[in-house]
Amino acid sequence: MTAVAGFLTGMVVGSLPTADLLARVWGVDLRTGGTGNPGANNALRLGGRKLATAVVTVEFAKGALAVWLGRQLGEDAGGALAAVGATVGNVYNPWFRFRGGKGLAITGGILAAAWPPAVAALGVVIAASLAAFRRSGPATLLTLTVYVAGAVVGLVVDFPVGWGISSPKWLAIMAIGSTAIMTPKHVIDTLRPIAPGASRRAP
Repeated sequence: MTAVAGFLTGMVVGSLPTADLLARVWGVDLRTGGTGNPGANNALRLGGRKLATAVVTVEFAKGALAVWLGRQLGEDAGGALAAVGATVGNVYNPWFRFRGGKGLAITGGILAAAWPPAVAALGVVIAASLAAFRRSGPATLLTLTVYVAGAVVGLVVDFPVGWGISSPKWLAIMAIGSTAIMTPKHVIDTLRPIAPGASRRAP
């Protein structure tokens, strides 16, 4: 029951409409302007770097908070399931007819609290992938693949965890669960044709 409570707590935290509220301070509506996605890329497009930075920072904090609360409720199992719940709430927000973001910023916060060494490693992967593909969709899919692969390998190789979730099993469940939730949107993003004259680099 405590693990289930962790999942539900994470979902509530992940679904908090912080990006929408921050955007209103800047006088923009992320859901009707630009791509309609309440995430950092659209915030950058509509409100500039300060809004995008604010959105990323708060989403990062939400991810870390979800894992921390989950661990208080159910230790490693609660933290891992809270991470999955936060991803569900963020990507399929129940307060906005299940329309949410793409889950990347909140995943950064989740990893900072659950598996700190992975933050730097995956940061390098996504930076290199963006430089190679010049599109966020395929770069994110590759990074998520490395994320899951690393967590699965961690079942047999003793990777450092830092202050995060110590159970390799629950880290793998967290990685697989969260990635399964995020992947469909990034596949759609990858398959979306580029408008003539548009940059292939993620905004």
